[in-house]
Amino acid sequence: MLDHCAADGVDDILFTGGEALLRDDLFDILRHARRVRPTARLALFTNASRLTETLIRRFKRLRVHLATSLQGLATYGAMTGTRRSCGRLLAILARAAELKWPLAVSMTITKTNKDETLDMFAAAALVGAKAIQAGPVMAEGRALDHPELMISRKEWEQVKTRIRALPNLHVPYSFCDEFICACRDDLSSALRRKWLDPKRSPCSAGKDFGVIGVDGRYRICLHAPCAVEG
Repeated sequence: MLDHCAADGVDDILFTGGEALLRDDLFDILRHARRVRPTARLALFTNASRLTETLIRRFKRLRVHLATSLQGLATYGAMTGTRRSCGRLLAILARAAELKWPLAVSMTITKTNKDETLDMFAAAALVGAKAIQAGPVMAEGRALDHPELMISRKEWEQVKTRIRALPNLHVPYSFCDEFICACRDDLSSALRRKWLDPKRSPCSAGKDFGVIGVDGRYRICLHAPCAVEG
């Protein structure tokens, strides 16, 4: 797959999972990617539960950018479905910043954690996040089984307003407003009316980016229902 990407001139490759750090051959894959695309931007998304200083140094040597998610502070265990606390994640984010290889951080906002959004944002900024991206929970994964996690459009706009009102924390941030895109065909009309923003930018799935699944087949985006042969 990487050889095909190299032949097609792909210059931005993101590795994700599952949890990529569970793979014993991860660095073999990354070294091959760097060998066939020496100037490409390589990135990896991880939940950071297995991330260590040693691994951060290895990623830095290969110029593989890192990203993770901070899903809560007091609510971290409930949000991740684990017994872990956010303490180790914040510590590894701080160490990565000290090593001059900081992680980008994403935050998914739900009914469970929305009241601590500002504290989450500030915590990520203060430990040295490279950038922060926040968005409301998608109608996907756990949220399909727990629709009570979804916040309303009004609640999401209030979250954005509060974040924008924060003092300058010297970290770039963005909001994921296009989290229900044209690729989805499994949403109710009521949900589409609630969330689709008529002013949103056109979706660039299949033009600027695509997804290769574990079966090696291509989809125009994560939400596309079918893979494309060939």
